[in-house]
Amino acid sequence: MNAWIGAVAVVGTLTGATNAWALSDYRCTVERSVSASDSNFNQMYIGKQFTVERRTGLMAGALKNSYFTKPTVIDDGSTGNAFMVVTTMRADQGVGAGSMVYVLTINEFTESASKPFIYLINSDAYLGQCEHF
Repeated sequence: MNAWIGAVAVVGTLTGATNAWALSDYRCTVERSVSASDSNFNQMYIGKQFTVERRTGLMAGALKNSYFTKPTVIDDGSTGNAFMVVTTMRADQGVGAGSMVYVLTINEFTESASKPFIYLINSDAYLGQCEHF
């Protein structure tokens, strides 16, 4: 009987952890964009949103990070660290247009509900705020 109660408690804990993890995904809004090569860089993304699946790092919406290769979460984020995702694509992995590097950093450690982010695509950067949903 005690083993059964213990098993139910473990399953309940794991289910709760899974649900909490699923709720920790991000919804982000782009507030500005800059480029190392063009001072009037593409402004069409300002005000647009994208989501980030925290478990996989996959971005969907106005900005994406997975075309031919998968993103890698290199830090889950915590009260002391930023959430970080990197995706790389060599020229031979995509359409042959050149190599690409995608880096997303969300300052999970920020104490407010709104977490600042920066998303780099080679030498272009998008900045804004993310919230858990």
